[in-house]
Amino acid sequence: MSLSLINSRPLIWAHRGGRSLAAENTLAAVRKAKEAGADGWELDVQVTKDGEVIILHDLNLLRSTNASVHPLFVGNPPALPWRFSLAELKELSADVFPRRFCPPKYIEQPWRELPENLPVDLRIPTLVEALKLSRELDMWINVEIKDLSKAVPDYLAGDIVEKVLGIIRAQSMDDQVVVSSFKHDYVRRSKEVAPHILTGVLTEHKYAGDPLEAARIANADAWHPGFRFLTEEKVQAAREAGLAVTPYTVNEVEDMKRLTKWGVTGLVTDYPQNA
Repeated sequence: MSLSLINSRPLIWAHRGGRSLAAENTLAAVRKAKEAGADGWELDVQVTKDGEVIILHDLNLLRSTNASVHPLFVGNPPALPWRFSLAELKELSADVFPRRFCPPKYIEQPWRELPENLPVDLRIPTLVEALKLSRELDMWINVEIKDLSKAVPDYLAGDIVEKVLGIIRAQSMDDQVVVSSFKHDYVRRSKEVAPHILTGVLTEHKYAGDPLEAARIANADAWHPGFRFLTEEKVQAAREAGLAVTPYTVNEVEDMKRLTKWGVTGLVTDYPQNA
């Protein structure tokens, strides 16, 4: 597989699994994104106390899980994922919507008790579970490695790139994965360890540096820019340099149309159903 256009259209990547469809970074969201026509999905990885790689965006558990009302986590602050084992994190519900995506039933009862029979699809997934489901659904997966260098002890996160790549290879998903990060040293390290696995450098919306130079230094295959200050000239320059261009997080249809016209190879969106 490659990151080239499909039938002259960009690949559609469901942001955090497609968080307008179900709770972010859950397997439930991914299934709905597939039904909506997404080609792949984007996720964020972190590490647990016992060294497992999990899917979670924030560096704490408070916004996207029920950790603020779960006795184990209330009684043992701060609610940072690396302070807890995978088994403990699996006790949490990840069935939480951001307010702007929130259906009425969640607004009425935003923190629901965790039922014993809560499905696996609504708990914090591991990277292994995410890769297995992506293979089952024949979807691309963009694994963003969060910058853990200052937030997590080095004995847990110092080899996060190697851990992620080892899991990817163990699941035989090398040709359906892009490894990306805002920490470009992670991207460079990924290419050193596994040159055949595709990589992308992430940059903020108003990035002050030269993205082509950043991609060159990291030996990246793709540039993942924030879309707000992106121009057609920048897209064309990146494409001419041989980079795939996958802007985030593109939620308005008019923006999708404009960026597609400019020649981007992918779109990261919370609304894959509208792409």
